[in-house]
Amino acid sequence: MIDLTTIFSGVRTANSIADRVLPKKGTRIEHKIIAISSLQRAINATETYLTQSNRNYTPNQELSELWLQAFTSMIKIDKELAGRLRDKSRFWSNPQRWLQEDGAMELVPTLQELDEKCEMILLELNKRRK
Repeated sequence: MIDLTTIFSGVRTANSIADRVLPKKGTRIEHKIIAISSLQRAINATETYLTQSNRNYTPNQELSELWLQAFTSMIKIDKELAGRLRDKSRFWSNPQRWLQEDGAMELVPTLQELDEKCEMILLELNKRRK
């Protein structure tokens, strides 16, 4: 069953991120597009992997590297979000350790939360380009 509290929390977080990322002066739109592209690539690859593996959380170097690339692209734009993407990269290097540690998964953003952030940022970028 879907937990509405989690969904609304994710939406609030996405709004907060979009409010901080988009108006930031000195951040070129091209950098934001690259960052969002890297983030979406990591989200898509992770969703594909989880679907094909029946949600089997085993170490995956490729996913870890994709999330690290998303971190690297996002660091110029939003350091807080970038830190969470780094945690996602670290998660995929050893998922079982993260799953077993109390509270560790609170540091790792959900794919749905990150996908919503991408959508919001893309909508704002589209408004700016017109």
